[in-house]
Amino acid sequence: MAEIELSQAVVQDGKPLPPCPITGKPALRRIHGVSARTIEEIWRIGQGVDVSPLFKGIDRITLYESPTGLVFFEPRIVGDGDFYETYYKKWDVHAGLNNISHSRVDYKRSAGFIPPGAKVVDVGCGPGVFRHHLPHAHYTGLDPYAGPDVDDVVIRETLEEHADKRPGFYDVASAFHVIEHVPDPRRHAELMVRLIRPGGMLILAAPLHPSPLTEIPNFPINLPPHHVTWWNPGAYKALAAELGLDVVEAGTLAPSPHQGVIYWLHRLLPVRTDRPPNERYVAHRWSWHASIAIAYALAKIASRIKVLPANARPVDAYLVARKPIGGSRE
Repeated sequence: MAEIELSQAVVQDGKPLPPCPITGKPALRRIHGVSARTIEEIWRIGQGVDVSPLFKGIDRITLYESPTGLVFFEPRIVGDGDFYETYYKKWDVHAGLNNISHSRVDYKRSAGFIPPGAKVVDVGCGPGVFRHHLPHAHYTGLDPYAGPDVDDVVIRETLEEHADKRPGFYDVASAFHVIEHVPDPRRHAELMVRLIRPGGMLILAAPLHPSPLTEIPNFPINLPPHHVTWWNPGAYKALAAELGLDVVEAGTLAPSPHQGVIYWLHRLLPVRTDRPPNERYVAHRWSWHASIAIAYALAKIASRIKVLPANARPVDAYLVARKPIGGSRE
């Protein structure tokens, strides 16, 4: 019986299922596939960015669900330095982050977990705006793609380079909307854990699934080469267990004011993604293209004149986990 269940778990429609990026165990199921060309066109039309060089030799991208609840793309094609330089410059992303840093729910909640005098490393920090919430702590930003205008509190090193130099140096390692961008999220989290001392904390925030974000069809920022994994509390708990961490909090966050565009885009959509059990999130459908174009134009206006409702559904998953003082629990 166990052999039959194992066979069913690793094969679907006659094809092997890939391993979960967290546990390495076979995926639970294949959700759907989409041509790489469709994703390229969504980025070209929706964001004005050419991602085709990143998809050379790739014909198809497939979305899977892990037993942990993590949803992930295969292959996990991620953006490089050229992609992010082009994308961030075109949409002035860093300026936007600076302007809304004071109201970000993930920043405010995380600051409450950080004690006075703590040494904090903020991984994938961009311009390092989380520091504005930490006047009581010692902040270090880490981002190899940091812009030329950031100050020396941001170190331009990869996570692996910094983890080799400063193992166990920090009290807290945070990463806000970073882990969904990396092809190997477990390795990314392992390196973050290496940076913190026993008793230190790991803090992660990433886009939530299911949520309004994943109910918006053909939403480019939630697709490769930008987002390659979609998270939820169950996936975070599995990640913490794999790394031998004690979960302090694994849940969701109320949306920040700047996420009002997502709220209104979702609410005003004439057509949303297909629901389970035959759900679909990406496809070349004219009804979807028209739906998101109309709703986005209206959402930009609505988000400027209307306050985000207090009962708005969350769009972020959130984890706070502690490194045991005695080392790994295993």
